This record gives sequence, C-alpha cells and structure tokens, in this order.
Amino acid sequence: MSGERTCPECGWQVAVLSGFPDWCDRCGWNLEAPHDPWVGTGRFAKIAELAGRRAGDRMASELASAGRLAPRVSPGKLGAYAIALGVHVLVLVLLVGGLALILATFPNPIALLLGLALAGLGLVMRPRLPSLPDDVRSLQRAEAPVLHQLVDEVAGALERPPPDVIALDADWNAGWIVAGPRRRRVLVLGLPIASALRPQELVAILGHEVAHDRNGDARRGLVVGSAVGALDAVSQLLLPDDDRRMAEAGFGGFELLTAGLMRVLALPVDGALWLLARLLWRDMQRAEYLADALGARVAGSQAMVEALETLMLQSAFALAVQRAAHDENGMDVMDRVREAVHGVPSRERERRRRVARLEQARLEGTHPPTCKRIELLEQRPPQPSAVTLDTARAKRVDEELRPFSAAAGTAILDAHRGALYSGWR
Repeated sequence: MSGERTCPECGWQVAVLSGFPDWCDRCGWNLEAPHDPWVGTGRFAKIAELAGRRAGDRMASELASAGRLAPRVSPGKLGAYAIALGVHVLVLVLLVGGLALILATFPNPIALLLGLALAGLGLVMRPRLPSLPDDVRSLQRAEAPVLHQLVDEVAGALERPPPDVIALDADWNAGWIVAGPRRRRVLVLGLPIASALRPQELVAILGHEVAHDRNGDARRGLVVGSAVGALDAVSQLLLPDDDRRMAEAGFGGFELLTAGLMRVLALPVDGALWLLARLLWRDMQRAEYLADALGARVAGSQAMVEALETLMLQSAFALAVQRAAHDENGMDVMDRVREAVHGVPSRERERRRRVARLEQARLEGTHPPTCKRIELLEQRPPQPSAVTLDTARAKRVDEELRPFSAAAGTAILDAHRGALYSGWR
C-alpha cells in the first residue's frame, strides 16, 4: 500500500510506501545516518579505518578525471614494502639471535630465559598468511560445472587464469583470498548475496573479485600481507580487554597493572600498523575502484552499478533472516532473502543511495563508500558487457547452489539466534 503525506520540514508532498521509512525528495527529511555492511577484522583494519577518513573526495575526483585506471607503483606502496621487509628481518633476527644466545651461553639460566623469550617473540611474529575460514566450503567443479564455467569466462575476459578454488560461505559478501604458502587463489561467494543478485549483477561481482588478482593491491601480496598478519597477531596477543570489563570480572590491581604494561608494549606494534595503513590507504582504495572498473568491463557498467546498489540492501537481508527465525514455515532462507531484496521498490533504493551519499567525507580503511564507487562508474564512459549470463544459465547456477542453501540457512539462523542470546547475557 502506498500514498502521500506532507513533509514536516518543507511541506512537500512525498510518496509513502508501506513497510519502508518515509522521506522527502526535496529537503532530505528523515534520511538516516549511513551504515556500511562491510566490516574489517583485525587491528590493521581498525587502524586503517581511522587512517582513511580524510582525502576521500580528492581521490574520487582524481580517478574520475584519469584517462585510464590501472595499477601503479606509488611511494606509499614502496614504503609499505620497506616496513614489511623490516618486520621480516626483525623476526629472523629474533629467532636466530635467541637461539644463538642459548647455544653460546648454555647452561646460563638467565641467558637461557632471555634467549627463549627472544625466540618466542620471533615465533609469535612469524609471517601470517591468510587461510580459508572454517565456515567456508570449497565447491568442486563437478558439483557446479556451470558456475565454474562462468567464472572461467569472467577470468578469461580479464586475462587472468581462473581461481584455484571457488568456495561458499553464509555471509552477505563476496571476497578474494590468496591463501596459504601455496598461494592458492580463492574466490569466496556468499550464498545470500548470490541468491539476491540478478544474473548480470552476479557477473559483475564475480568480475570485481577476480579483478583483485590483477589490480596490484599490496595488502593481498605475500610480503606486505604476511607482515600485516604478523603484526596483527602480536597486537591482539598484547592488547587485553578494557579495564572496566576486567574490573567487573574481579581482577585486582596487579592484573590491571599488567594490562597497562601490555598496552605500552603494544604501542610500537600498533604504530607500525598505523604507518602501514597510512602508506597503503591510497593503494587499497584505488584497488577497489579499479576492481569496480574491471567488473564493469566484464558485466557492463549498468550491471556493476546495480550490483553495488544491491550490496547496500543488507538490511533487507537482515530482515529476511529475522522473519525466518520467527516464522518456521519451511521456506528456504535463501528464497526469503531473494524475495526480500527483489521486493525493495525503486523509491526505497533511491533513499538508500541518498543515505549513502551522506558518507562522502568518510572512507573506510580498505573500501570506499559505495556511493563513491557508483558515482565514479557513472562519471566514466559506459562499458558494454563482455560476459553475459542469460536466464537459462542463471537458472542452472541457482540449481547448482541450491543443495548448499539449507546448510547456509541453518548457519545464518544459528548466528542470528546466537547474537540475540549473547545480547541477553
């Protein structure tokens, strides 16, 4: 049901949609504060978020007027490589120095303890390589041949080899991971977002993720990425819970004093992470814009824009999950998600896009605001599609993914109910 009402701010007659917030096209009344569904993890992501809240408009303007979007070697990237190499050298010095001290002074107990401490710190700071999360399921080619063929076409259009692994999870997202010492290239596709995307939008998201294999993002590389992982691990080990929570748990003065000392020890580690975030910020942002441009080259500019707009509908996904948790009528969670997202009217999509524009002055650590990404795509020459997913093939992809929907839906509902339970405690 829809109707009209008078805006209390400017007196304009605005359309009203049942089940969606009222808002004014003219003065922006009742536009809510933006919320970006992307959330980074680790100390680096948190520090990068703080470091990335400046110069967003300037970067977007530079890229809009650039003749060609392409990876490049920047002073910031070179500085990040220098710090990362310094971290790896420090780890080697700690390990070798600790072992040498033990062997050279054995059986001196003081030197033994000091040597073990140095070697132990070196082990803690060892390079960390990303790995597949436990809740990610690898999808074999025999299980989903049409999806694998589609990804092959997308990779071919970008002149890249197909990913080594296609994996599924239950997140409202998609991602690209270079995992383990074998550096396996993994495309992670969230079943909720795969269910919600229309066929050509799915091609756009696949193109965006595969594009990370060629856009020069140092954060995903072996040298810088492993150094960030090592510093993240040390920072999380040193930083305790906040003092209030410790006091509530019955910790005394000695524990609080120890916590303060750990915070002091974490300062140089966080300082290195902060510096890496500052040096890499422009390259991380540029890599996301470039991935969008390459995704548009594969699926077409309009499909890339529509895919980004769908990503902003996370609240519709959350509402579908909430309803599924309270109304167990046998309807598949992914079907509910698809129905909820496709049921969002154009006026509500426009509201969310205007809400996203309120975030113009703020850029996340690794991802620009979605509205900036859409604006850049619309400002540049439109691209035709190089890969098309027709209705018949899209239906076959859905059929291939359906056997995994039940397990993903159960995981989503369990996570939702677990969050409710943790909130009650």
